[in-house]
Amino acid sequence: MIDTAYFLAQHTHLALRHMLTMLDVIAGFIAVFALFLVLRRSAVYREASLAGQWFGAAGFVVLVQFYLAWLLWYQRPETLPTAAILALALLLLAVPLRAGTAVFGFLLLAVAQGFVRADVAFALHAGILLVCLTPLGRGFALPRGLQVGTSVVSLLMVVGIQYWLMRRMFPQATYGSTPVFQLLLNLSSAASWIPFVLFMWPFAWTVWTMGRRRYRMNAGGVAVLAGALIFLGMWLMVGRVKEVRIFLPFALALAPLTVEFAMQRFLVQEDPGSSRSV
Repeated sequence: MIDTAYFLAQHTHLALRHMLTMLDVIAGFIAVFALFLVLRRSAVYREASLAGQWFGAAGFVVLVQFYLAWLLWYQRPETLPTAAILALALLLLAVPLRAGTAVFGFLLLAVAQGFVRADVAFALHAGILLVCLTPLGRGFALPRGLQVGTSVVSLLMVVGIQYWLMRRMFPQATYGSTPVFQLLLNLSSAASWIPFVLFMWPFAWTVWTMGRRRYRMNAGGVAVLAGALIFLGMWLMVGRVKEVRIFLPFALALAPLTVEFAMQRFLVQEDPGSSRSV
């Protein structure tokens, strides 16, 4: 992202800081509106009453504002672009398009994400593959077999890009004196878990609600959730737990699923075949 911003700054004669800000704003708009489109097209939202839809939209806005507030500390230029790429990938999982268009979109996003944060793309497509092994895998916009093939190719692409960057392009890049394995350091610092707990409670509630299997869920949202769980393990192993912006793209991409669960959990729905509410 820094190279992209530098290239654009040179050709637009804007300061690098202004170009980085502009890319963040564009990526943020793409992420938020793509995710809201996913929510609006979900069966839970479409079948809700007008009041229920307002509740869902308000809940989505609150979640987005909550997550974006965590960008104010130690902001990195790859965070919001990663969120935008994840949101577009979720859109491709949930919205039916022509098969060729969807496959090309997945591969294009995988290449872009490979140069921004390859670990996020790896976790996402690993989660998609896990869901493809379940009956829920039939709920993707693409046929399950085609989705499996697309995700496998995407995984190979991001692994190849990461290898090329590490071994060929920047072999001299290291962490310096900072150890790569961070789990023991994370466990030994109690203060580091304070921002983690404060940030992760919507995610924890979403995982707990899905585990109860009482509510309707869509394949795309569950695939992103599976990818988020994989990425969570990676983050705890090699990332600093107090840097919650690392997990922010996945947390933001799960906002539609969290809102769908909240609508089913907290809204009273009338059962047409019964005189009682369910």
